[in-house]
Amino acid sequence: MNTVEIPSTNAFWQEDSFGFIKPEEFDSLGIDIDDIPPGTIPARKHPSILKSRFGGNAYGFGLYELFDRLSSQEAELLQTVSSENTEQIKRHYKQINRIYYRIGLLKRYSRPGKSYFLIPVHLAFSSLSRMKNKADEITKIIAFHRKKFMQENHQIGLITHAEDFLVNDLSLRFKEHQFIVLDSFEKLNPWSEPLDMIILPRDLTQILLTEHFIPHREDRPSSRVLDEYAFYLIGKIYHLLKPEGELFMIADYYTPKTKENIRVAFKTPPEERNFVLFSHIFKTQKKYQARGKPMSINRVDFQAYLNTPYVEKEVLD
Repeated sequence: MNTVEIPSTNAFWQEDSFGFIKPEEFDSLGIDIDDIPPGTIPARKHPSILKSRFGGNAYGFGLYELFDRLSSQEAELLQTVSSENTEQIKRHYKQINRIYYRIGLLKRYSRPGKSYFLIPVHLAFSSLSRMKNKADEITKIIAFHRKKFMQENHQIGLITHAEDFLVNDLSLRFKEHQFIVLDSFEKLNPWSEPLDMIILPRDLTQILLTEHFIPHREDRPSSRVLDEYAFYLIGKIYHLLKPEGELFMIADYYTPKTKENIRVAFKTPPEERNFVLFSHIFKTQKKYQARGKPMSINRVDFQAYLNTPYVEKEVLD
């Protein structure tokens, strides 16, 4: 039987964006501990898109992997069972979980037929660290804006969902400001008072895919559709601002594909192990081994490790 080691600090549970599931909740939610591989933590939410070790989305439905890695019976099972039909899933959840494990997917089903997700440990910790860094950066932006306009109180729009850790964090840091969550086009209709500032804590593509700006669909929208929604979103945001209002966006830097290697020295053995684990779970240029000394790492692989994926708003009831 697997054992699931999850940090027990209160901050870990209060600040996580994935909605981690505590071990004491497993029985009530119908989660089999044997379905949780070592090095992962079960959660209610998940990064939107991560390449599995065989290609495709690690949080997808296995369709990419169907053709060359599954038997005809397994392929037929995944194709016939609907993710919306909990009765079907309840009957086959053990088989589905075994298939997902074998093809490297990080999605599982509980006994009641509800989905949950597996978050690699390194993502769990890097997510918390990155959220704090992002909040620190936004704090600097707000402080600069206050000095620039010599105004103590601001109405600030945040293009994110209400459960985002940033909302509570910034509200505690700046009790004198009013933060308004804008997570759908309906909420982007003109307010009684224009906003002093609007902050986008992720890039536009991530926001469009993870919030309520695009109608739900099984496939990823095309680049043309995303561009159209992005232009429309920016237009709506612009009309919410005061004439002197400001718009800020904080987004990850994406490294162009390259074969260039860089020399990386990890400060601690756990940090090195986290990177090695990442390279074995997700699709990287090569699989790395912990050697206790500086290693040569592909620049794209290392950047992918540093960039914590954004979180999809999927919840286990």
